[in-house]
Amino acid sequence: MAGASEAELREAFKLFDADGDGVITIDELKTLISKVGGDMSEVEAKALIGQADKDQNKGIDFSEFAKLWEALHGEGEAAVRTEFAKLDSDNSGFITKDEMLAVIAAGFTGDKMEEAKAAIDKLDVDKDGKVSYPEFILVM
Repeated sequence: MAGASEAELREAFKLFDADGDGVITIDELKTLISKVGGDMSEVEAKALIGQADKDQNKGIDFSEFAKLWEALHGEGEAAVRTEFAKLDSDNSGFITKDEMLAVIAAGFTGDKMEEAKAAIDKLDVDKDGKVSYPEFILVM
Protein backbone atom coordinates (compact mmCIF):
# COMPACT_ATOMS: atom_id res chain seq x y z
CA MET A 1 0.00 0.00 0.00
CA ALA A 2 1.99 2.93 -1.28
CA GLY A 3 1.79 5.81 1.10
CA ALA A 4 -1.63 5.72 2.77
CA SER A 5 -1.46 5.54 6.55
CA GLU A 6 -4.02 3.62 8.59
CA ALA A 7 -5.54 6.93 9.77
CA GLU A 8 -5.93 8.07 6.14
CA LEU A 9 -7.49 4.73 5.21
CA ARG A 10 -9.93 4.98 8.14
CA GLU A 11 -10.93 8.50 7.12
CA ALA A 12 -11.36 7.45 3.50
CA PHE A 13 -13.39 4.42 4.60
CA LYS A 14 -15.78 6.72 6.48
CA LEU A 15 -16.24 8.83 3.33
CA PHE A 16 -17.33 5.74 1.40
CA ASP A 17 -19.39 4.11 4.16
CA ALA A 18 -22.20 6.67 3.99
CA ASP A 19 -24.58 4.87 6.37
CA GLY A 20 -21.85 4.06 8.89
CA ASP A 21 -22.65 0.34 9.06
CA GLY A 22 -19.02 -0.72 8.56
CA VAL A 23 -19.52 -2.05 5.02
CA ILE A 24 -19.09 -0.24 1.70
CA THR A 25 -21.72 -1.38 -0.77
CA ILE A 26 -21.82 -1.05 -4.55
CA ASP A 27 -24.32 1.81 -4.20
CA GLU A 28 -22.14 3.66 -1.66
CA LEU A 29 -19.11 3.31 -3.95
CA LYS A 30 -21.02 4.63 -6.97
CA THR A 31 -22.55 7.47 -4.92
CA LEU A 32 -19.22 8.76 -3.63
CA ILE A 33 -17.55 8.54 -7.03
CA SER A 34 -20.47 10.53 -8.46
CA LYS A 35 -20.32 13.05 -5.60
CA VAL A 36 -16.70 13.89 -6.45
CA GLY A 37 -17.48 14.35 -10.13
CA GLY A 38 -16.68 10.88 -11.41
CA ASP A 39 -18.78 8.31 -13.18
CA MET A 40 -18.82 4.60 -12.37
CA SER A 41 -21.10 2.02 -13.89
CA GLU A 42 -22.77 -0.75 -11.91
CA VAL A 43 -20.46 -3.25 -13.63
CA GLU A 44 -17.32 -1.25 -12.71
CA ALA A 45 -18.49 -0.89 -9.10
CA LYS A 46 -19.27 -4.63 -8.83
CA ALA A 47 -15.86 -5.48 -10.28
CA LEU A 48 -14.03 -3.23 -7.78
CA ILE A 49 -16.05 -4.54 -4.85
CA GLY A 50 -15.53 -8.12 -6.04
CA GLN A 51 -11.78 -7.57 -6.35
CA ALA A 52 -11.46 -6.63 -2.67
CA ASP A 53 -14.34 -8.66 -1.16
CA LYS A 54 -12.44 -11.55 0.46
CA ASP A 55 -15.43 -12.91 2.38
CA GLN A 56 -17.79 -12.66 -0.62
CA ASN A 57 -20.50 -10.74 1.28
CA LYS A 58 -20.95 -8.26 -1.61
CA GLY A 59 -19.45 -5.41 0.44
CA ILE A 60 -16.12 -4.14 1.70
CA ASP A 61 -15.33 -3.94 5.40
CA PHE A 62 -12.35 -2.00 6.72
CA SER A 63 -10.05 -5.04 6.66
CA GLU A 64 -10.69 -5.36 2.90
CA PHE A 65 -10.61 -1.64 2.18
CA ALA A 66 -6.86 -1.18 1.52
CA LYS A 67 -7.16 -3.38 -1.58
CA LEU A 68 -10.07 -1.30 -2.91
CA TRP A 69 -8.17 1.95 -2.20
CA GLU A 70 -5.14 0.63 -4.09
CA ALA A 71 -7.34 -0.42 -7.03
CA LEU A 72 -8.85 3.07 -7.16
CA HIS A 73 -5.54 4.95 -6.89
CA GLY A 74 -2.74 2.60 -7.86
CA GLU A 75 0.61 3.85 -9.00
CA GLY A 76 -0.39 7.50 -9.38
CA GLU A 77 -0.85 8.01 -5.65
CA ALA A 78 2.74 9.20 -5.06
CA ALA A 79 2.31 12.08 -7.52
CA VAL A 80 -1.02 13.09 -5.94
CA ARG A 81 0.53 12.98 -2.45
CA THR A 82 3.31 15.31 -3.67
CA GLU A 83 0.74 17.81 -4.98
CA PHE A 84 -1.22 17.62 -1.73
CA ALA A 85 1.96 18.33 0.26
CA LYS A 86 2.59 21.46 -1.85
CA LEU A 87 -0.86 22.81 -0.92
CA ASP A 88 -0.64 21.77 2.75
CA SER A 89 1.95 24.45 3.59
CA ASP A 90 1.71 24.01 7.38
CA ASN A 91 1.96 20.19 7.15
CA SER A 92 -1.23 19.78 9.21
CA GLY A 93 -2.53 16.99 7.01
CA PHE A 94 -5.32 19.26 5.73
CA ILE A 95 -5.65 21.97 3.11
CA THR A 96 -7.43 24.98 4.60
CA LYS A 97 -9.10 27.94 2.91
CA ASP A 98 -6.08 30.10 3.81
CA GLU A 99 -3.68 27.65 2.19
CA MET A 100 -5.89 27.43 -0.90
CA LEU A 101 -6.09 31.23 -1.00
CA ALA A 102 -2.29 31.50 -0.93
CA VAL A 103 -2.04 29.16 -3.94
CA ILE A 104 -4.79 30.94 -5.83
CA ALA A 105 -3.35 34.38 -5.05
CA ALA A 106 -0.11 33.32 -6.73
CA GLY A 107 -1.76 32.67 -10.07
CA PHE A 108 -5.27 34.06 -10.31
CA THR A 109 -6.98 37.44 -10.39
CA GLY A 110 -10.47 38.45 -9.28
CA ASP A 111 -12.21 37.58 -6.05
CA LYS A 112 -9.61 35.21 -4.66
CA MET A 113 -11.48 34.30 -1.48
CA GLU A 114 -14.47 33.17 -3.54
CA GLU A 115 -12.17 31.11 -5.79
CA ALA A 116 -10.53 29.55 -2.72
CA LYS A 117 -13.92 28.82 -1.15
CA ALA A 118 -15.19 27.23 -4.37
CA ALA A 119 -12.07 25.06 -4.62
CA ILE A 120 -12.36 23.95 -0.99
CA ASP A 121 -16.09 23.29 -1.39
CA LYS A 122 -15.41 21.00 -4.35
CA LEU A 123 -12.66 19.10 -2.55
CA ASP A 124 -14.28 19.04 0.92
CA VAL A 125 -16.35 15.86 0.55
CA ASP A 126 -17.38 15.66 4.24
CA LYS A 127 -18.02 19.43 4.46
CA ASP A 128 -15.86 20.07 7.56
CA GLY A 129 -14.23 23.19 6.08
CA LYS A 130 -10.88 21.61 5.27
CA VAL A 131 -9.58 19.05 2.81
CA SER A 132 -7.86 15.89 4.03
CA TYR A 133 -5.58 13.78 1.87
CA PRO A 134 -8.27 11.08 1.31
CA GLU A 135 -10.70 13.76 0.10
CA PHE A 136 -8.02 15.30 -2.12
CA ILE A 137 -7.10 12.02 -3.79
CA LEU A 138 -10.77 11.10 -4.33
CA VAL A 139 -11.41 14.29 -6.26
CA MET A 140 -8.13 14.19 -8.19
